[in-house]
Amino acid sequence: MPLDPAELLKTLVAFDTRNNGDMKAPRNCPEFINNILGGFGFVTEIIESEGYTTAFARRGRGKFKILFLAHFDVVPFGEGWNSDPLKLKIDGDKAYGRGTCDDKGNIASLLLLAEKLANSDFPCTIMIGASGDEELGGRQGAGVLRDYLVKQGLFPDFVVIADGNGQDIIHRRRNILPTFIKVKERTEKIKGRKETVRVETETFGTNTRHSAYLRFGVDRHAMIAASKYLDLNPRAVVQSVRGAFLKGNVVPDWIEMDVIHPEASGTESSYDAALTDLMRALLPLSLTAFPTRPSDKGTNICPNILSKEKDLWTLYIDIRSMTNDGETVKAAFEEMLKGRVELFSLNVHSGVGYVDCDPDSRLIKAARWALEKEGISYRITEGFGGSDSRYFAGEGVDLFDFGPKGDNVHGANEWVSIKSLKENANVFHTMIEILTREKSPI
Repeated sequence: MPLDPAELLKTLVAFDTRNNGDMKAPRNCPEFINNILGGFGFVTEIIESEGYTTAFARRGRGKFKILFLAHFDVVPFGEGWNSDPLKLKIDGDKAYGRGTCDDKGNIASLLLLAEKLANSDFPCTIMIGASGDEELGGRQGAGVLRDYLVKQGLFPDFVVIADGNGQDIIHRRRNILPTFIKVKERTEKIKGRKETVRVETETFGTNTRHSAYLRFGVDRHAMIAASKYLDLNPRAVVQSVRGAFLKGNVVPDWIEMDVIHPEASGTESSYDAALTDLMRALLPLSLTAFPTRPSDKGTNICPNILSKEKDLWTLYIDIRSMTNDGETVKAAFEEMLKGRVELFSLNVHSGVGYVDCDPDSRLIKAARWALEKEGISYRITEGFGGSDSRYFAGEGVDLFDFGPKGDNVHGANEWVSIKSLKENANVFHTMIEILTREKSPI
């Protein structure tokens, strides 16, 4: 019986593959993926590193090697869902559930591709992978897979990262530079009036909470908006901060600050001077300038997680920018924070790197030909978030990222177009056929 994309997606979504560092995506999901791939003639295996797993399968040999790579891990659920995130809800062509768009819908497309390949005999090596730690950066998934392919003599000539959106060809992505700022609690006394200030994140035209998708000047980040409140109330001090802190690349839905407005006749209370300075500095920090390559998406500086252990506050900032120079970014932050915050430490990690591939490459030309054959409109564009493509960029391979139509990535009520899952499988199959032709139209 032919594979049904909705049934595939229903099964995939039901696997609880949330990944936040404390919990790891279970092995049953990649085993399910490999079981289907094995049934279509692929040689399969599970690659494991540090408890993270990757489903990997290959078939054929010949002119070139091509890798299709997706991921099965997902971000935590968050708030605001209209249905159970682990139970697929279908409304017309839209399928709702955590991971439908990012990235289990892409896995469904690759399984549909495998079904089509079972009846094809292309003279090339075709590899399909699904990793389990992309949402944590991909080092134990895509990074380990890359090294494995090198050792096995299987390093690909072409790579399609099935982790995109809108059926657009994504040939550029910004680097991710994880940044950690630590300050020590400084308790002081003040007389005044207490107030709890609640600020919520607002995004225009979408419910996504992926920090790479924010467009500053249009969207509002709760933490930065809270800093604006302190900018408008320069005498206010902060007692505590709490919020919907979920994950490094997820913007908190809301935060609350307990603040004190100084008044001589008020009640004496304690506040945290270090936390006050840090929260006040978020607004100028988010505007820090440093040298980068041009980017359609600009630079995003998103303070997404605030936590405290004993007397030490840690702020995690998710930075997206077209630079690999972490030291220059660190120097810019240090200059911006000078005189504003008494730092315990500031660390900026340089990340894996940005992606900037030739839009006229042979692979992208083949993808364009296939999309046009299927009658699918597309753009060649820069993507918002990072992806596993950064582990293969700069290695002399043609690559791009691609995905189905959908929305609300990392937010509530994430959805994907079921029709686009089938379309994408057809596009991938046609693309391989074009690349293997003796007389290619590209």
